[in-house]
Amino acid sequence: MNYLQFVRRNSIMVVFGIMMTTLSSFGQTFLLALYVPFLIADFDLSNSSISTFYGIATIFSASILPKVGKLIDTIPIRQFTLATTVLFVVSLLIFSFATAWWVIPISFLGLRLAGQGLYSHISITAMSRYFDINRGKAISLASLGHPLGQAILPAIILVVIGWVGWRESLWINAGVVTFVVFVFTLFFLKENILKPEGEETAELVKSESKEKPIRQRDIMRSKEFWLLAPNVFFIPFAITGLFFYQIAIVDFKGWSDGIVAAGLSIYAIAGALSTLMAGPLIDKYRAKAFFPWYLIPFFFAILGLWLIPNVWSMFVYMLLMGLSVGFGSAILAALQVEFFGKKYIGSVRSLFTSMMVLSSAVGPALYGIILDAGWGWEVVLPVNLAILLPIILQSFRAMPRFTRAKWKFKYKRIKARWNNQ
Repeated sequence: MNYLQFVRRNSIMVVFGIMMTTLSSFGQTFLLALYVPFLIADFDLSNSSISTFYGIATIFSASILPKVGKLIDTIPIRQFTLATTVLFVVSLLIFSFATAWWVIPISFLGLRLAGQGLYSHISITAMSRYFDINRGKAISLASLGHPLGQAILPAIILVVIGWVGWRESLWINAGVVTFVVFVFTLFFLKENILKPEGEETAELVKSESKEKPIRQRDIMRSKEFWLLAPNVFFIPFAITGLFFYQIAIVDFKGWSDGIVAAGLSIYAIAGALSTLMAGPLIDKYRAKAFFPWYLIPFFFAILGLWLIPNVWSMFVYMLLMGLSVGFGSAILAALQVEFFGKKYIGSVRSLFTSMMVLSSAVGPALYGIILDAGWGWEVVLPVNLAILLPIILQSFRAMPRFTRAKWKFKYKRIKARWNNQ
């Protein structure tokens, strides 16, 4: 089944997945950062104060997420989505009516938990749970909401802020989220749509119901968790840190600041295309077969940024990084189901999502400490490579042995043909 056939048969679920990841942008760093200058001006705050509020809120969000996120395993997804939306909208409104500085970190906490955390969690969990044969395609399509939000929403929000003001723009954001999610969830996302894919579903659900409930502490003790954990933590850690200081990187290389926007466009396009490529490959070969490979473009992206002085290396860096992130987001989501099963995927995903949220807070802070200590990018970039290399190598442990043997056999055949020519 190709993408067009899949979308025709599952249009409601595809729209739901993309909708939730796109709307999660209202709680993501790239949109909330647009409000920082107004907060500094209206509340007479410093940059360090805002970043401290944001970091603390993100860390608290990451600590709460495993407890809240696992409830999606026991609460119907429609009710869970509506409850999360109420938290999201209330946080947006509290943010808009803030008159005291202490309201800001409270608002950030709600927006990071509901937006960045739970909206993305709901989307990918739904795709992971309700699709089996076409899980890769479902996750890939739902993940497109992230680059879609990055591509269109910042420009729209800036226009709205200039038109009505920053507080009023938050009212509009809250209105859009409320209307879109409530209308779609109540009128389109019916119970008959929320049926797992596949003919053996009934027998599978029956057998799974007899399983002993899995606890998050058991997940964290498993070999599979520690195979995934370094990858899940490092990518958001490194990318958030690199993006947070992208102007500093450009200055370090001696390039013009204008190339940042062009580079981000290449990153978004590469991420979207690689996400779409990943779906059919995962459905055909399973995610385990590709787990060790998706980080390799990211390794060469950082290596090129470190060693190549020419300005075109910025575009290669963004291209390769986009390929890794797009392919990796689909692979990691599918692997969580392959390793832990579908029944308790909410508990599993909430743990890994919490880890990603935490790493996105730690990355910029640690990069800042290193740079303030006097170590420049000529140290930071190779340190990233030194951390990334063992993560790539240990990822090969997840590959099925028959896959390694198969690829080794193919390599020998290609080598033999080459020698005979």
